[in-house]
Amino acid sequence: MNMIVLMGRLARSPDIRQISTQKGETKVARFPLVVKRNRTNKAFAVMITAYGSNADFVEKYLEQGTKIALSGELVISQIKDEQTGTASYYTEVIVDTMEFAEAKTKKEESDGFKPVGKRQIPFDIPEELEKEMPFR
Repeated sequence: MNMIVLMGRLARSPDIRQISTQKGETKVARFPLVVKRNRTNKAFAVMITAYGSNADFVEKYLEQGTKIALSGELVISQIKDEQTGTASYYTEVIVDTMEFAEAKTKKEESDGFKPVGKRQIPFDIPEELEKEMPFR
């Protein structure tokens, strides 16, 4: 079984492209995900690739700094340098599923979003009724 589950933040905004496949044109989204290691303050970056509807989701909702959780398949590819003949390896995760890992309101608050304050009642409430009101 080849399955990996990660949670982290996008290191930069996704790169979105259209590619040709045997089945026709499809959308591809790629981005580095910064993942914090357990029990340490160290982090590492993993390149994430999403195809089709997952790429549509990435394009529509994700940007640099967004925290997500995802599951996918770990793929290690070999790339040969034709000039030197040396091989290097490239690791990436192909997304199966993904979801947001923090509430949107946190981001809105950090962007200057302010909740509405208490509304002032435009009329006077009789004193005997005000004492009975538990929410005042």
